Amino acid sequence: MSSLIYTLVTGASNGIGKALAEDCASRGHHVLLAALPEPKLEEVANELKSRYPQQSFHYLGIDLMKMDSAQEILAWCNQNEFQVDILINNAGLGNSGPFTSLPTEFYQGQMQLNMLSLVSLTHLFLPMLMAKPKAYILNVSSMAGFFDVPYKGIYSASKKFVLSFSRSLNKELESSSVSISVLCPGGVLTNEDVKLRTQQLGLVARKAALQPEKVAKHTIDKMLAGKEIIIPGTLPKIIKLFSSILPYSVRVNMMANQFIKNTK
Repeated sequence: MSSLIYTLVTGASNGIGKALAEDCASRGHHVLLAALPEPKLEEVANELKSRYPQQSFHYLGIDLMKMDSAQEILAWCNQNEFQVDILINNAGLGNSGPFTSLPTEFYQGQMQLNMLSLVSLTHLFLPMLMAKPKAYILNVSSMAGFFDVPYKGIYSASKKFVLSFSRSLNKELESSSVSISVLCPGGVLTNEDVKLRTQQLGLVARKAALQPEKVAKHTIDKMLAGKEIIIPGTLPKIIKLFSSILPYSVRVNMMANQFIKNTK
């Protein structure tokens, strides 16, 4: 059996996932990258191999909206004798718009990706992780997980699920070798579409938005230190604290007014 121990990152070809994979590689980690089977995935893997020739990188093109995708990832690891001590469940899908504007199939896929695949991967890899002297799970939620967000209702509900599941399981595993952290970023400038939406949301959104590389470094630092809830940046923390003292009706109206801008 190979003596190499890997970090496994889902959604690793773009955005936060790519930045997290790159940051782990910069720390000397061997990395497994799982993402949609697109040319970008191979490009990221080859770039990492070129930058860090002494380390090992492998990739798997897979659609985590498929019900059996988590089992396929575990089978791939077992067949290749890849041992994992850090699992980063980053893959996810967002949207903005009226609930009735998208078909049922979209929301089913979104819930499968954001929640069910994350739970399946966590459950399937836990025995391997618990066998390690020290292991970590990082689940990617969102600042939206702290709020009810009209026009992003399924997304915010799915991220609220990730937050609750992660905290509950972390408590269950407190006497084990596995530490669970949950990342709750605000706006992250991952692509041109996100940058445009951030501009539309106004001054506060623009000021709060961060570069994925900065988010990744802060997140991995905190994860390795055993931090349970990770909120990168100062302004998102202030927004969360300020919002907590507002009446619910005011909070939900603010969210509705904010995110309806992305639907026009």
